[in-house]
Amino acid sequence: MTRGASLETRLYALFSRPDYRPLKHHEIANVLHLKGGERSALRALLRKGKEEGRLSILRKNRWALSQNDRLISARISMLPNGGAIATSTADPPLEYFIGRSALAGAIHGDMVTLELFSRRRRTDDSQRQEAKVVRVTARRQRAIAGRLMRNRYFWYVIPEHSRIRDNIRVRSTEAEIELIEHHYVVVELEAWSGAGELLRGKVVEDLGDEDLPHLREIILLRNRDLVKTFDDDVTAAARARSPELSSDDLRDREDCRELLSLTIDPATAHDFDDAVSLIEAPGGWELGVHIADVSHFVAVGSPIDREAEKRGNSVYLTGDFIPMLPPHLTADVCSLRPNVDRLAFSVWLSLNHEGKVIRHRVAQTVINSKARLNYDEVQEHFDNPSASNIPKGLHDTLRAMRELAHRVRARRIKAGALNLSMPEVSCDLDADGNVTAIRKRGAPEAYNLIEEFMLLANVAVAERLAAGKAPALYRIHDAPDEEQWEEMRSALQLLGINHPVNSKEYLNEICEQIEEKPVAYSANLAILRNLKRALYSDRPSEHFGLGFPRYTHFTSPIRRYPDLLVHRLLKAEEAHRRSPYDRDAIRRLALHCSETERNADEAEEESLRRKCMDYYAALLKKGEIGPYPALVTGVLSRGLLVELTDSLQRGLIPMRALGEDFFEANPERGLVVGRRSRRTIRVGQTVEVEILRVDIERGQMDFNLASPPKTERRIVSESDKSASARRRRVRHRGRAR
Repeated sequence: MTRGASLETRLYALFSRPDYRPLKHHEIANVLHLKGGERSALRALLRKGKEEGRLSILRKNRWALSQNDRLISARISMLPNGGAIATSTADPPLEYFIGRSALAGAIHGDMVTLELFSRRRRTDDSQRQEAKVVRVTARRQRAIAGRLMRNRYFWYVIPEHSRIRDNIRVRSTEAEIELIEHHYVVVELEAWSGAGELLRGKVVEDLGDEDLPHLREIILLRNRDLVKTFDDDVTAAARARSPELSSDDLRDREDCRELLSLTIDPATAHDFDDAVSLIEAPGGWELGVHIADVSHFVAVGSPIDREAEKRGNSVYLTGDFIPMLPPHLTADVCSLRPNVDRLAFSVWLSLNHEGKVIRHRVAQTVINSKARLNYDEVQEHFDNPSASNIPKGLHDTLRAMRELAHRVRARRIKAGALNLSMPEVSCDLDADGNVTAIRKRGAPEAYNLIEEFMLLANVAVAERLAAGKAPALYRIHDAPDEEQWEEMRSALQLLGINHPVNSKEYLNEICEQIEEKPVAYSANLAILRNLKRALYSDRPSEHFGLGFPRYTHFTSPIRRYPDLLVHRLLKAEEAHRRSPYDRDAIRRLALHCSETERNADEAEEESLRRKCMDYYAALLKKGEIGPYPALVTGVLSRGLLVELTDSLQRGLIPMRALGEDFFEANPERGLVVGRRSRRTIRVGQTVEVEILRVDIERGQMDFNLASPPKTERRIVSESDKSASARRRRVRHRGRAR
């Protein structure tokens, strides 16, 4: 287990190893290489585990997991090969591999009870302990959309869901629904009835045939359990709140309406929940991060709050938007619109000239934003101030913000934050929702400016909550385990990057070496795929990626329920009132919000992927097949995985489409070699491709190789250079003899 992980993570990983034999306290400390105060912390963790029933003391004071810990509660996430990864609900969470034959009827998203095996299983991602599903305790996916079909004996539904592969037998229908073959329907699943049983359900909605406008978008919403509308009582409660502020609203608030504050968001933003201000002060700056005070308008347990908790977050689909809060609150009452008075919860940060935070405080305020700017126009202003359309009265403030953000970011990276650079793409849509262009996100400085200021505010709030004694919600990101480091190293080696990989410092060295090179995106992706997922938790653990000892989410309460919860916790702490949540409630909400966030991320990725597929299908139909520049990202026995450099669209070049030569694949080394020509194509090389096939149903694209690949110089470490020099010297001595 990597030393970068928390002590609790390392301890339970040790206990969960199949070769673990019960050890005494000092023996555990030796295995984990603990010293000094860490040994005292170990004793505290062991006592805590025993009190919670997770650990047992055996003969001669030896420690082990309790028998109940052979049965583990976990959430299922399906893999492309048909198996699954199960993530435990324990804190810290652990992952287990479930073979396809051990799923016992569980599907993607299910809560299950696992029984651990005494062996580990190698998967595509890493080596994890293997387990089997004993029972399904809850279905997250209660309704599934898919194509209705029939055979000689019964009707069934083929799920239109990338993670659900089993067909669903139709047992019944709503009274008014007529079953029509090839129509798309929504089927409500029956409860789990035991291992080996087929999925069964009731058809509850007929979506129509494949020619129905926006059918794919409707299917996506049904399969992700996303609802755009709000119930009448929720809408009425929101409408009852006037956007005009009363004297009661303003009571006991700092009046910051004369302050020059502004918002910077995407041009397509649906809400404005953060504004910033900056004043140059003696010795540095006074930065204000002003966040919409949603908690003032949404009471705990109210109809609006219950619906917001259920949704967990807003969802930003390509061409569509599903808010967490009713639009009246999202777009008006809570939104920090320009030139109107709005309530805020502000974090004030005093920084020196080097960008170091000297002190901070929080306050409930009323602000009046002086400008609504977007990232693109701010970036254009930075690039060419003389041609800027931004009012001159804001120029000095933006200049100071730019300078401060540069210094803050430099300090953060130097302090150990992971410096990954992952481009994002967006689609330009016409009035009918059709994609007219796919482009990478621009405005890097403008994005970084707001990101750095929000990070400062989130850290300040996390420190304030951690200093109090009440339970709190944090955003955590555990360090990679040993298997993930090894997978990362192997993936980077395939890209020609031979560099030590076991710390953030090494990863940042790699990112710096490959910056601006074609392989940069694939390398950053190889690193990102082998990191753990950030989660919400009640424990103030380190955030590995950002490098912060404590971190939380405070800055987006309009679109994230955890931020709204943190506002309530912070208000109670500042007023010395009893917390509105106990530790059990926070732990439950942390797990729930982590799940809704993952569901939203998957929905957004699927929405973007489908729009891109439609775009390339239209190009293929018009004969605009390329060529397009692409990067080789992987090797399979059936072909090369590639990614278009302009749009990041992924696809496959089948072996038959590589040319007239017969190519042999070597996935382990990440290359293919022509049998006659000996021409080699490897991961990390740039190629020119043409569109060959677009399968919208399966979400797959095939390409032809349009021209021989460009040769990319491999990135080598100092040890590689020394070894190469030694080989040259040996060959020279051999010739001399």
